[in-house]
Amino acid sequence: MHKLGVLIDGKVTYGGLLVFGPEELLFKVFPNYRIDYLEIPGTTYSDGPTRYTFRLSSEKNLFGTFFDIYEHLVKKVEIPFHVKKGFRDDDPSHLQALREGLVNLIIHSDYFCKANPRIRVFTDRIEFFNPGALPKKIEDILKEDFSLPRNPVVAKIFRFIRLAENMGSGFHKMIDGWSDHYEVKPTIEGDFDYYKITFQTETKIKELGEKWSEKWSEKGVTVRQMGILELLLNNPRISRREISERLGINQSAVQKHLITLKTNEFIIRVGPAKGGHWEVVD
Repeated sequence: MHKLGVLIDGKVTYGGLLVFGPEELLFKVFPNYRIDYLEIPGTTYSDGPTRYTFRLSSEKNLFGTFFDIYEHLVKKVEIPFHVKKGFRDDDPSHLQALREGLVNLIIHSDYFCKANPRIRVFTDRIEFFNPGALPKKIEDILKEDFSLPRNPVVAKIFRFIRLAENMGSGFHKMIDGWSDHYEVKPTIEGDFDYYKITFQTETKIKELGEKWSEKWSEKGVTVRQMGILELLLNNPRISRREISERLGINQSAVQKHLITLKTNEFIIRVGPAKGGHWEVVD
């Protein structure tokens, strides 16, 4: 406990209290202490028949809160069957990204702030709201792997139990892990007193895909590829950049899908790379 910074000269530190303290002591030091988790049946509060279908307002210490919330979060993403080194992989990269988002909230929130850390699970996204601003612009953090946790003792404990990365690498893990599966990067935004990380779980791709006939589904065309096919039908000269913006995926993913569709003879290229157009094969 002394090595982790939980105890100094026989006294419990703020970080030690946050991670291991009982509720009654937490409230004496942090009167507004609470972490909220809500599941909302729509893309906004007004979409669904009720404001939320589940709410967990945790007043436990951070160690207990992590596992209480993670138990619900893990059910909100698809975990496809995949074998890794002879065993099923139950911890794919997008689940690791989501776990890192939760740990990031726990480590970097300002617990003296009147606002509470909050996780909101909408039908199309998962949001992590952190009271307290980032120490630097996110571009600089990613570029320099900059690490300056708001709660260093909390960060040290979570790294010790292997639930956290260094700050810079943690953001890379969120971005890379999520985009590997969903082909869209989480968004990171904020102001002087907060920052928010949003993991998109559904995009315009699904909306577009649902309009398509079943025949391409039967031929193995994915939902994302159906979205691209519809855009090509509506505008045969559409660019990769425009497809990327319309569907919310990066341009390298668009290129990969175009190559697959062309190889499987769902589309053909007419004319040169610049100035030509695509034709969808009926």
